[in-house]
Amino acid sequence: MVDREVLRKLLEAALFAAGRPVSDEEIKELLGNVDVEGLVEEINESLEGHPFHVVKEYGGWFMTLKEGYLEKVSHFYPVPMLSRSEMRTLAVIAANEPVLLSDLVTALGGSARRHVKKLKRLGLIREIREGRKKVLRTTTKFAHFFKLGDADDSWD
Repeated sequence: MVDREVLRKLLEAALFAAGRPVSDEEIKELLGNVDVEGLVEEINESLEGHPFHVVKEYGGWFMTLKEGYLEKVSHFYPVPMLSRSEMRTLAVIAANEPVLLSDLVTALGGSARRHVKKLKRLGLIREIREGRKKVLRTTTKFAHFFKLGDADDSWD
């Protein structure tokens, strides 16, 4: 049996490293059949007084800055430089998600593929295979970057 503190530290490390919401299933795959909410409560207790905590949003658990800190340090976040057409591609994806890559290319032209590649590299969108089709969705990083606050679980 693994020590509870070791489990808590592994979960904390995984959430820190992921940079995205991590589902209960992924956590249990890593740690075994554990009480995820209990471990998260313990992590948050240990982070009392720190500017960040673990929350469950966007379909999983992730580390984020506590209220009031994000605005004060947001200028430290790397600012991706997006062209007007790349921003337009991102806006179309965000407004219509989930979006089929083929539909996006039909609507915006072949350059949309290049935009998608860059947006994925920046972590603002993700691509999911559904059968033979590629579906595009925005990410938690997108929501935080554009200060969208709470969002539905479609942004996991």
